[in-house]
Amino acid sequence: MKYLGAKKYRSVLLAIAVVGAARAGAEDLDRIQALEKQMAAANAEIVSLKNDQNERSDLFGLEEQVSKVRFGGYGEIHGNFVENGSSMMDIHRLVVYLGYDFTDWIRLSTEVELEHAYVTDGAGGEISIEQLYVDFLFGDAVNGRAGRILAPLGIINQYHEPTLFLGVERPGVDKYIIPTTWSLDGAGLFGSPLGWLSYQAYAVAGLEGSGFDGSNGVRKGRNKERSGLNDPAVTGRLDFFPFVDADLPADQDLRIGLSGYYGGTDNANKGGSGTPGVENTFAMASADFEYTVSRLRFRGVVAHGSNSDAAALNAAYATDAGDEIFGWYLEGGVSVMPESWKRGKLKEADLIPFVRYEEYDTQYKMPDGYAKLGENARTEITVGINFPLSSQFVLKADYQFRYNESDSDPNNVFNLGMGWVFQGRNTVFQ
Repeated sequence: MKYLGAKKYRSVLLAIAVVGAARAGAEDLDRIQALEKQMAAANAEIVSLKNDQNERSDLFGLEEQVSKVRFGGYGEIHGNFVENGSSMMDIHRLVVYLGYDFTDWIRLSTEVELEHAYVTDGAGGEISIEQLYVDFLFGDAVNGRAGRILAPLGIINQYHEPTLFLGVERPGVDKYIIPTTWSLDGAGLFGSPLGWLSYQAYAVAGLEGSGFDGSNGVRKGRNKERSGLNDPAVTGRLDFFPFVDADLPADQDLRIGLSGYYGGTDNANKGGSGTPGVENTFAMASADFEYTVSRLRFRGVVAHGSNSDAAALNAAYATDAGDEIFGWYLEGGVSVMPESWKRGKLKEADLIPFVRYEEYDTQYKMPDGYAKLGENARTEITVGINFPLSSQFVLKADYQFRYNESDSDPNNVFNLGMGWVFQGRNTVFQ
């Protein structure tokens, strides 16, 4: 009996042990499965963190690329009301700047322009690349530039945004004597070796003499597509800043510029000869200045161009180009808006009445045997006001008195306009 009781007792203990072991195994299994779930979650989180890091890396790379882009542009809309003539609204220009900094010393700059809103045969509209060049920035004194540049003559040809000049339309001198906008394809150097001196010097494709005539000067000789290199040219300018670091009464600034161009005219679009058998060269010299003192601002330009053999050009193309073209203008304006008015929405505004006097003649001197037409010797007096609402947006109005040396003066014009310029981050266009 004792043996049977002990055996029974051992059986009970064994059963209890088996049940306990089973329970322990189940608890361990649950614990292992929980750990596996935790590890899976941790692995998923690690993968997610890696993906986030890759996305951040890609985003950082994109931000770095975007930071190298320079974007901007300008535009202007005009209303031209001609006395006893045809009046019109003109979406005159819409321009986009786009640039990219490949490195801190290699920079691309471009300017694409749409004129007169619509481009088709006979409509007068135009879309063109006015600038497309790469700068190689070595230092203040010497830098390189190659591509399509702006001829460095006068003022307006290089700095023609509507917020930078007085009046609705650009001066006539800067249209018929210096044929703004005048783009040239080539390469050269620019820099500012001294604080009071800067320079530009380029070797470029020349003009096409077959486009010269008596009423437009050399304007139609600009080559806007694939410039011929048959008869190349050189051009350049010097700018002097005599008031740099000077201790002067009142707030004064002065810039004086000298510029020139010299080259052959035997060029054609897509290369080759444009005026076979005609050995003509065109040369231009120009001087300009800008002076500000307190609220007053003045600027002026004078330009003289000459053909070495206009008679040969005229004989070859049955035209009436002059031996010489000549023009000049002086302009003065004054900021009159009281400081007390500059508040609220007008805190950046100004009122600038101005007057500009100019004379220009695209047949200033004619070759022997060719008559000068009085209608090409023109005088314009422009009186108006600029109303900049900010440094980037301006309203304009002016009245132009127009005369010439013929028996019939051109009609006077009342002009209204608005213009703007915008620039994105890091945008710098010269």
